[in-house]
Amino acid sequence: MPSLSLSTVKKDALDRVLSDAVATKSTPALFLGVTTVDGPIYMQTVGKKLVDDPESASIDENTVFALFSQTKLITTIAAMQLVEQGKITLDTPVETVLPELANPVVVTAHDETGRATTTVPAKGKITLGQLLNHTSGLNYFMDGIPPSDVVSPAYRHDYKDDEDVSTFFKILKGSHPGVPLSFEPGTNFAYGYSTDCVGFVVERLSGKTLEQYFQDHIFAPLGITSASFCLTPASKERLLPLSYRAKSGEAVERWNRPPVFERDPASVRVHLGGVGLYASQKDYLALLRHLLQIKAGSATTPILSRSTVDSMFAPSLPAAAAATLNGFIGLLHPHLGLPAGTAQFGRGLLVNTADVEGKRRSGSGCWSGMAMTSYFLDPDAGIAVVFATQLLPAVDGTHERMYDIVEREIYAGLTTR
Repeated sequence: MPSLSLSTVKKDALDRVLSDAVATKSTPALFLGVTTVDGPIYMQTVGKKLVDDPESASIDENTVFALFSQTKLITTIAAMQLVEQGKITLDTPVETVLPELANPVVVTAHDETGRATTTVPAKGKITLGQLLNHTSGLNYFMDGIPPSDVVSPAYRHDYKDDEDVSTFFKILKGSHPGVPLSFEPGTNFAYGYSTDCVGFVVERLSGKTLEQYFQDHIFAPLGITSASFCLTPASKERLLPLSYRAKSGEAVERWNRPPVFERDPASVRVHLGGVGLYASQKDYLALLRHLLQIKAGSATTPILSRSTVDSMFAPSLPAAAAATLNGFIGLLHPHLGLPAGTAQFGRGLLVNTADVEGKRRSGSGCWSGMAMTSYFLDPDAGIAVVFATQLLPAVDGTHERMYDIVEREIYAGLTTR
């Protein structure tokens, strides 16, 4: 059977793009990996761990990244495993597992600062399927758009010994009579805490922490050793620190603020399935390769069935939600180049329903992490790609433009042998 490769000319071109970006200090250290079902066809790392210290160690394939929202795909896989086992369905009201999500309220008014002030009881119940495609109404931006380099109070809260998931929901609830939603469940799209709630569902149905569930049912079967919600002393040594760009066009600098999440294994009280994992991008690429193999019918010991993985790539949004998503993606990834109105959401993945000229094909799935870690899977072309750094604030224009260049170089260099 013919196999895909990347031309030497385009490998050299990609090397130059990455090296020039780091050398000019327009971006921190970079990882780029491209895989087919057979294995990586390109993997390159460029740069030092500390942007302001040329004597610091260089990054390599085993460097650990804060994944932020790259975590969401892994949590989705865990939930779909439980669906396959018959422990829950996509239509199950999650309040049967998470009573904290019973009796949510829909926000009907905001004050002049954007803060939610008036609510009414929600008429519908939140289902697992709505959590998985972000139509639950749970919204990061309930009180307006916060600075994109600051995570929400529910994420940055320092959970103490006597605090757990219930504390997370108390923070979301605030002074409202129930957990606030932006709209009636199932009627629109809002990016928010849905996948964190999916993680809590996995924990309660499995009887394991999300950390232990991932290790047992996803990471160990795939030989992934770097991924965890915690950082051991060894993995902390391999961590690429965050960098920061104060203003568009300026050089990057070191992130001189406290860690975004708790890292000590003895102190992690709440496992955040939407944002909390650390891992190497090489290991993340291995996960994407496994999904490609399942789609292609070539996985030897698949962690999900082919029909389940197919469903993750299947559009699931009603028209109003799809319209909202398309506007959101236009802001989040301005250089993605999706034809107007072609963005959809499956389960854990943004799905494009039309080819992007010179780039990914219709039916591809993707997402990204807040610190500029991006990935996509293109089952039709037979490749998956991870392009990552560690840079805040989110939606960095320099990185997004480079991602467009990188993707076009990859597709221009794909050859069959």
